[in-house]
Amino acid sequence: MLRNVSAQILKQLVRHRTTDASLILERSINRVQLLGRVGQDPVMRQVEGRNPVTIFSMATNEMWQSGEGEPTSTGDVSQKTTWHRISVFKPGLRDVAYQYVKKGSRILVEGKLDYGEYTDKNNVRRQATTIIAGQTSPQTIHVLTAHVLCFALTVQVYQVSFVSLHR
Repeated sequence: MLRNVSAQILKQLVRHRTTDASLILERSINRVQLLGRVGQDPVMRQVEGRNPVTIFSMATNEMWQSGEGEPTSTGDVSQKTTWHRISVFKPGLRDVAYQYVKKGSRILVEGKLDYGEYTDKNNVRRQATTIIAGQTSPQTIHVLTAHVLCFALTVQVYQVSFVSLHR
């Protein structure tokens, strides 16, 4: 009896062989959201025979207090900065990002994570991790200003729209 119950449970837990038809219907998610500051003014690059791309770096910070969670902690605040490479390929978004995103801007980027390889000028193969902006919906880069306003650089609209973040 116990053996039959165990066998039935295992049948439910074990995934059956994947067929080609189910692979077509299967979906996956590759989505990244980053909120941080731009580290350098964007540059637009174009490799012969390819579309141009706008590239810039972006920093995100993680902050914590040592001894956090203890009621009498007077720990120091620590910070770790992580740098990200942002690439914008979408024609409208690429041009607007190149024009409006500036060093020091606080921005929210949505995109996808991409891993690739390239050969540097010394002919050494290197690995690169890039956030490709505008590959998810909505295809937008939000620029946050010091006045807690933001404008969205949207590929569908090709215009700057201001949105108040106050409620």
